[in-house]
Amino acid sequence: MKQLGWLVLLLPGIARADVPADVAVLRKPSENPVENRAAWDRLVAAGPDALMPILQAWPENDPVAANWLRTAFDRIVQQNPGKLPIAALTTFVGKVDAPGKARRMVLQTLERIQPGTMAERMPGWLNDPEFGPDSVEFQLERAAKLGDAKERLALLESTFAATRELEQAWTVSKALTQAGGQPNLLRHLGIVADWQVIGPFPVTLEEGLEQSFPPEKGYDPTATFPGKAGNLQWKAAQADAEGRMDLVKSGINPEQGAVAYARATVKVPTATQAELLVSAVDNLTVWVNGKSAIERASSYRSMFRPDRYRATVNLPAGESVILIKLTKTPAEAGRGRPGAPAKWDFLARLVGADGRGLVRQTGEGTR
Repeated sequence: MKQLGWLVLLLPGIARADVPADVAVLRKPSENPVENRAAWDRLVAAGPDALMPILQAWPENDPVAANWLRTAFDRIVQQNPGKLPIAALTTFVGKVDAPGKARRMVLQTLERIQPGTMAERMPGWLNDPEFGPDSVEFQLERAAKLGDAKERLALLESTFAATRELEQAWTVSKALTQAGGQPNLLRHLGIVADWQVIGPFPVTLEEGLEQSFPPEKGYDPTATFPGKAGNLQWKAAQADAEGRMDLVKSGINPEQGAVAYARATVKVPTATQAELLVSAVDNLTVWVNGKSAIERASSYRSMFRPDRYRATVNLPAGESVILIKLTKTPAEAGRGRPGAPAKWDFLARLVGADGRGLVRQTGEGTR
């Protein structure tokens, strides 16, 4: 059998592999598909010895190269189930600085070969950059099965502390509250909860997208502006328990105009770079300390999607001002269903490099 293996490598069209060279070809595929396929064939023929070089060369942002390498990896694993470098693969999957998609592929491979690998590793990955959300889901399932109330509370508290994604945080917060905990959801996620809002300015969608309005030129809390149902003026509003700021519930009726504004002051103790994450219905423009950070302008409707819009912003120590222009798309002008209840809400939050909430505001409570 060994002699047959050597013969396979020497057959025409499948020359013996130079693994580093062939990996280099697939990491930066040429425009010649024959050359790429030949390198792929040689790697597959090289067997398990090619697995770690493939992983170590995994591209960060090249889906074409990743596809070549992934399929070669998968074929080698499929053809050599009893000869895989398990120890090396196990070490690789634990490297937090390795490409996340490659680590996930390896974990799935290990789970097929050694069932239970995921269950063994997941509890320790709450803060892992790739597997953190998976670990949160795993811990939630564990907590639901625990009979001891104190153990369940402790597990949910540690899980909530590690949660970074918006929707997961909503879910874990509810479970923790039901277990007797008191999660401060808004502070944990860095949600901006306290706002001054004004609107709607009596203009159409098209006018709203094309024009600027007085709130963009400066802030005067006593100023009034003409509206369809009377004068418009700034008024205080607060996000709900999940952090969503509902303009309609704040008395801003989209049937009376297409443009509204929201303004908030946030504080950070030291100058820092932050990630601004915004969710909103339809269109928005966001300024931070007068500088444009995010813009979405379209005649098509857009549903509320958690953390859909992102921008990196530099915050000075002390106070910063966030101003958001929200422009509503009527249901009949886009893909929405005419006659559906009006929705006009948004959510904004600021997080650090570790995904933890940064901002502090009064009136947050313990939600």
